[in-house]
Amino acid sequence: MSPQPRTVQPAKATRVATSTPAITSLRLPPQAGEQIDRASTFQFTFDGQPCTAHPGDTLASALLANGTAVLSRSFKYHRPRGVLCCTGNCPNCLVQVGAEPNVRACMHPATPGLEVTHQNAWPSLETDVMAATQIVDQFLPVGFYYKTFIRPKALWPLYEKILRTAAGLGKVLLGSRPGKHHKQYLHVDVAVIGGGPAGMRAALAAAAHGAQVLLLDEQPALGGHLRFTDAKSAAALAAQVAAQPRISVRTNTAVVGWYEGNWLAATCGNELLKIRIRAVVNATGAVETPLVFGNNDLPGIMLGSAAQRLLKLFAVRPGQRALVVTANDSGWQVAADLHAAGIRLAAIVDQRSAAECTSEHQAALSAAAPVYWQHTITSATGDRRVREAVIAPLSAAGAVDAGAGKFVDCDLVTLSVGWTPQNGLLQQMGGRVQFDGARGETLPVHLPAGVFAAGRVAGTHTLAAELREGQQAGEQAAAHLGLCAAPSPLQLPAAQRQSSAHTLVNGSGKNIVCFCEDVTKQDVLTAIEEGFDSAELLKRYSTTAMGPCQGLMCAHNVKQTCAGALRQPAARVGGTTARPPARPMALGVLGGQHLEPVQYSPLQAWHAAHGAKMMLAGLWVRAERYGDPHAEVRAVRERVGLIDVSSLGKIELTGPGVPALLERVYVNNWGKLASGRVRYGLMCNDEGVVLDDGVTAHLSADSWYMTTTTSGASAIYEWLQWWAQSGWGAGVLLANRSEDFAAFNLAGPHARSVLQKLVPDCALDNAAFPYMHVRTATLAGVPCRILRIGFTGELSYEVHCPSGYALAVWEALMTAGSEFGIAPFGVEAQRILRLEKGHIIVGQDTEATTDPISADLAALVKLDKADFLGKRSLARIAAHGVKQRLVGFKPVARNVVPEEGLQIVRSTRGARPEIIGWVTSCKFSPTLGETIGLCWLPAELANQAGAEFTIWRNDKGLQARVHHGAFYDAAGARLQQ
Repeated sequence: MSPQPRTVQPAKATRVATSTPAITSLRLPPQAGEQIDRASTFQFTFDGQPCTAHPGDTLASALLANGTAVLSRSFKYHRPRGVLCCTGNCPNCLVQVGAEPNVRACMHPATPGLEVTHQNAWPSLETDVMAATQIVDQFLPVGFYYKTFIRPKALWPLYEKILRTAAGLGKVLLGSRPGKHHKQYLHVDVAVIGGGPAGMRAALAAAAHGAQVLLLDEQPALGGHLRFTDAKSAAALAAQVAAQPRISVRTNTAVVGWYEGNWLAATCGNELLKIRIRAVVNATGAVETPLVFGNNDLPGIMLGSAAQRLLKLFAVRPGQRALVVTANDSGWQVAADLHAAGIRLAAIVDQRSAAECTSEHQAALSAAAPVYWQHTITSATGDRRVREAVIAPLSAAGAVDAGAGKFVDCDLVTLSVGWTPQNGLLQQMGGRVQFDGARGETLPVHLPAGVFAAGRVAGTHTLAAELREGQQAGEQAAAHLGLCAAPSPLQLPAAQRQSSAHTLVNGSGKNIVCFCEDVTKQDVLTAIEEGFDSAELLKRYSTTAMGPCQGLMCAHNVKQTCAGALRQPAARVGGTTARPPARPMALGVLGGQHLEPVQYSPLQAWHAAHGAKMMLAGLWVRAERYGDPHAEVRAVRERVGLIDVSSLGKIELTGPGVPALLERVYVNNWGKLASGRVRYGLMCNDEGVVLDDGVTAHLSADSWYMTTTTSGASAIYEWLQWWAQSGWGAGVLLANRSEDFAAFNLAGPHARSVLQKLVPDCALDNAAFPYMHVRTATLAGVPCRILRIGFTGELSYEVHCPSGYALAVWEALMTAGSEFGIAPFGVEAQRILRLEKGHIIVGQDTEATTDPISADLAALVKLDKADFLGKRSLARIAAHGVKQRLVGFKPVARNVVPEEGLQIVRSTRGARPEIIGWVTSCKFSPTLGETIGLCWLPAELANQAGAEFTIWRNDKGLQARVHHGAFYDAAGARLQQ
């Protein structure tokens, strides 16, 4: 167990004198490797104030260059926050850019005209009234949300309103129009995650053996830490990568998850990449570990690497007087870079002894600034920025000598006390990690096949070792693909410890452990005392690791705190599960464009030429409307209309076993369907859930022709193949003809007259061609199958012809119907027509648990059949009854059209009404002059024709009445005229 350090008493501290250099500009002279373009400038605004920036600046670097140190307020206590990591890992620089909340200012490029505002502060960033929570923090202990606001229960709505107003970060601006989001699929041999020295060397090694490599990095350029520590080496490696044709590079791209089957998800702006790989190299690097001390979250306190990024990449002076706190040689490099930039070094504080330091800068810097060996920082003070710090001696056991503390005047504190490997993705891939007490880092101990690691994520911190390890990992990935022999095991010099054993100090002020949630060291200790002493329980109770960083910035210090409190080695303290996404990502990226095959009707050009508005139905692009859908409905009801239904699934079944197969897959009877007949059928799965519906025609003795829903074509074809091959369809052959045939529905009182002109040799009268029959005829010289069915509720003929002749047949029908006032109609009119007849649409009026009995299709279910898919489940449902039913309805207000998906409620004694159902379909019927729809209701209510219920719409109730049967032509006379 690590001893608990004693708190420094600032009253006993002495003061370290420093002088303040005159600083006239926060921009430095040009730096080697800087990414800004000084040739031009532009402006953007932050909280309405203009800020000047160069191309290549991030929002954070530009704001710091303009003298803005406070970028945000903290989540719970609303404490002022500034740049901490400069890599997008912490929550300190989240801002709102236009309508987009929670933008990482240190990663987002500054561009002309951007309107940037602060978050989580009111009325302003400088004066935030919610900062008063610090005064009453004793009433807001860890887990207070589980302990308070419970009674009186009646006041919970008030509590909830206050809490919801205070909580959250950015604001969602309702009505804003987000940009378009895209998705792209990539397939590569090897993905290398991380473009630092190890990652670039791994990519080069794998590509040299013939692998196609994708190199991904979240930063705008390759190089990793070399970009701000050795720009020349970074440029040389990047040039080698650019010259290798087998390497594709994606910068500004964050890999957010690994999924089964070597499937990587990555985001790049508004684009989601779905990457299939055969091997992966994790070269994700490491982030510096913050030090826990009093007021360690003040603006001006940042990681050493953050200060280097500001200096080297953006030429921004992060402060005037710097206190450098370190426990490794990296901190001495930070001090050297600050000194070279003209920043006064107030002091260098090294937790190690002088003998442990091997930095080449030790001698020179010792002459430039006071050096305190075996010391640490214990607290900092300041208002909107750090102004003073207290340092004190540190014993080898970690105890602080409070009486020997010293004040140091400074406006910048850099922390270089250790590294936290970014191994979240590696753990998602099945890798196991374990805390190495000797190294002070959590390192990989097992990697699954095809997964490799190199660089700082594996605990390697010297450039030479990183390059060798990257070379090894790249060759291992190539060997995994069979492109070369496996390399010999790598022998590296013993690694020097880079992480401090003493990252926790009890200083005056808040000792922040989790910057995302304002969780202090005392909060963690209190949670452990209350029994939440396992990592997962502690996370949920205290909310550590539940913010934007997902534990990357706080996991190490939480582990050390737990180890001390539990008197266990840190290696025995468990960690939390690494889950995707590894980086915060916008919901718009997940919901963006779906890259799937798009199918067009053979009449696509005709529809476009005649002004059709197109829509996506499944994979098909269909004509939604040609003008006014209500006019199209009236054309069908009064004259004749023609709709393109080529998107229907079409399957040919041949063989003597077809009736037996249909008997098993459909819930209704098929064994005795005569040739020339058509029947509507419904398919269910084993659980009795509705899968699909459609009609099947018996063409001749062993020949059948089935249609399915647009979205179900491929799935139903595979479904039938499965059962046919399972023995249910002896001798059955199946052919998916969905794209081979086009189909049109000719509907309306004059449909027979139009069709008769084109098929003079085929009698169409009721006696010769009854309803629900099929005929084969030659139409305009093209052999066609004609099905007399009636989805629209009118006299209808569905014409199926070879796709190559679709345009000729369509135009022939339009020409023949011209004297009868024929009009094309689209999907919207078709949906109104079918709703007037009360027909359902599978997938819209049904969902993943819908059975045909509750969907008002019980008449189709023939439980007296020997067997069929879903029979057992449907028999139980029929015996016990249903709880919900699909039923028609009419709003009392005839012209009000409630949106589909609205909830149906009933009043209760509570404050909120009870949800009892939902609206599935609703349209205004121009035929009836009123609104009609379908909805799900409790069976006892649905069974009562005319019963009233309430649809919850726009925060108030809309009354409607239950309607049984079809809304139009309930007897079906028009179908059979």
